[in-house]
Order: sequence, then structure tokens, then C-alpha cells
Amino acid sequence: MIEVNERIEVPAPTRRVWEILSDPNAVVECVQGASLGERHEDGTFDATLLVQFGPAKVSFQTTVALELDPAAMTGTVNSKGKDRIGGTRVAATMHFGVEERQDPPGSSIPIKAEVEINGRLASLIESGAALVVKRMVGDFTKRLAEKVGEGGAGGATPAPADRGS
Repeated sequence: MIEVNERIEVPAPTRRVWEILSDPNAVVECVQGASLGERHEDGTFDATLLVQFGPAKVSFQTTVALELDPAAMTGTVNSKGKDRIGGTRVAATMHFGVEERQDPPGSSIPIKAEVEINGRLASLIESGAALVVKRMVGDFTKRLAEKVGEGGAGGATPAPADRGS
């Protein structure tokens, strides 16, 4: 089991950040290697995520379900899928929210996730998870800051957080 605990800081109003995080298409634009496929009648989406673990690239085909609470500005993302080659299975649950930040003004986004990986590539993925998560969160933060219109690399920063595995 991989546990992710992150906090992203964005110098933008909470409503603007929520608008982006509650739009699956906008979120996918912030995730390098991700693409969103067909939306099904039950509200789930097909999605693909290409993740690089050192020299190895793993492409996961997933089904994603999104539950949003606009009043609380919180959400849950559940995904299940497998990689295209080795049949490694992944199941993830991620909880996020958008909170107002006073000093400096902006928004904080706490993220908590649990990822279960089973199959041939599980040990490779788990061994590199901390570095991959750090890289992906940094890239997501930069892209999110650009999307909210507050600039690029210096516009939002991941706050130090605990990571477990």
C-alpha cells in the first residue's frame, strides 16, 4: 500500500481553484501523461496514465469515478485499472479539498490517497513511489498555477508533507 499525504499551495481564490479541480478535463490538463476518455452513463470516465519509474514507463488503463461536494469544496476520486503490458493492477482512492489560506492569500489543497498495486510490476512501482509522487505533485502544482492564471513555477508550491509506503 502506498500512502500519499500532500498539501499544495496556490496563490488564487478558493472558488477559482475549485472550478478547475471540479472539472475532470481541466484536471487532466494538469497531469502530465494523463488523458481522459469516454464518459459513461454512470458518470465514470475511462482514463489513461503514463508514469515513468526511472527508465521504465508504465501505462495504466483505468476507470475513474469522481464524487464532489461543491458546498464543502471537497472531492473523492476512485480509480481502478491495469497496465497495458504486464497486467499489474492498481486501485486508488484520493480525497482532496480546497481551503482558504490567509497568509499569504490563496488556497491550500490537502491531498490524501491510498494506492494498492498488485502484479508483476508492483515492487518496481512501490520502490520508486516516493520520488514519482514528488515529481508528479510538483508538475501538477506548476500546471495548476498556470491554469488559475497566477504564473508558472513560482506561482504554487507543494508544502512539505509526510509520505508513507
